[in-house]
Amino acid sequence: MLNFSLKGNKTGRNFLLLFISFIFFQTVFLKVSQAGLIPESLLKWDKGGSEHVILVDKSSQKIFLYRKDRLRYPLKVYLCSTGENNGPKTHQNDKKTPEGVYFFTNSYKDKDLAPIYGIMAFPLDYPNNLDKKKGRNGYGIWLHGTNKPLEPRNTNGCIVLKNKDIEGLADFIKLHETPVIITSKINMIPIEKNTLKAMKLENYIEYWRRVWEEKDIDQYMSFYSPKFSDKNMDWKKWKKYKSRIAAKHKNIEISIYDLQLFQANGTILAKFYQIYHVPYFKSYGKKMLYLIHNGEQYKIISEVFERDNDPQRYPAVFSDSFFNEIKGFLLKWKKAWEQKQLQTYFSFYDQDFHPQGMHLAGWYKHKNKVNKKYKYIKIEISSIKILKKLKNTVRVNFKQDFKSDSYHDIGLKELILIKSGNNWKIKQETWQPITIKSR
Repeated sequence: MLNFSLKGNKTGRNFLLLFISFIFFQTVFLKVSQAGLIPESLLKWDKGGSEHVILVDKSSQKIFLYRKDRLRYPLKVYLCSTGENNGPKTHQNDKKTPEGVYFFTNSYKDKDLAPIYGIMAFPLDYPNNLDKKKGRNGYGIWLHGTNKPLEPRNTNGCIVLKNKDIEGLADFIKLHETPVIITSKINMIPIEKNTLKAMKLENYIEYWRRVWEEKDIDQYMSFYSPKFSDKNMDWKKWKKYKSRIAAKHKNIEISIYDLQLFQANGTILAKFYQIYHVPYFKSYGKKMLYLIHNGEQYKIISEVFERDNDPQRYPAVFSDSFFNEIKGFLLKWKKAWEQKQLQTYFSFYDQDFHPQGMHLAGWYKHKNKVNKKYKYIKIEISSIKILKKLKNTVRVNFKQDFKSDSYHDIGLKELILIKSGNNWKIKQETWQPITIKSR
């Protein structure tokens, strides 16, 4: 039984109010989650990176821990305290907690800390590249414990939890990988709306990658905001820099892996791993693109690349012979499709292949009906990327240009291949449009 003496006891009153709001918010949150809603901050987060993400809701003074395979329900909920003043942090000593997407840069335990930080602390990367671009400053924003009773909105800008809670939360934190998304209030949206927005942004990133690879600098620069700056270069200098590189190299290959999309306060963070390959040079690293909405389109306002000197971390570094093996499989599959040889075409698919909710027999009937509509089929595949290989499973994607006498589309196709005896089989197949020229 809870028993508080509230008379003249500010801490007791604050805690009771927090406790009541905690129970109320959890009840409402559970009902919202059961209605098929998820936090709008979590757009795409299904491959690579951290297994968990931390959402800080300043309005309710709570932290929500999510796991990537259950976005409808938080795994854990903690009470917290944030800055004394409302709004995002803009300068030193404003007693505000930053708002945006951040990552942990280090960890400390009580033996390394002053008593004010409790038993554990995790510094955040504030100000990040976007903050600096917006003129925001200040430093020393940490997520940490406390040796005092927890009071709401009672910090100089840090995010504070009870010692026992930060000790539990620490088990889910991966330095430089676990996102901390801080917002004034968590907004819940339908899963379908979230998925549609994520697909549009994923296509946007793919367009950006493709025109960069094709050295179409005018189109490439159309993805960047006029206010973009990087490495002491504004938009015009960035264009000249990229134009020199494009002219210097005959071929440029860009591979993107484990794309993650997060949003906070109207800004999108696209985080992924990138392999950049030109003749006699290859670089590996993590890239972060910050996108802002400019009218009806998103534009890149800031770009960060952190080079990685250990290419062994990248599962997509494959031998030429293995790449040619997969490419040969795709070309044979394409040829059977073009020639409308359905028996041969379906021999490339695994028996457990279930496209669009159909069994293989239903897919066969569908393809047979579609093929009868076209006098001819011509398919071009390019930009083949082997994304991942695990034992006898391979994930590969490529640009697919489908043409017939009455239909034409261009899209990004991704296949999951499994080894069946000595042969590869298609286990899963997805397609996303890039452009549609005619229909």
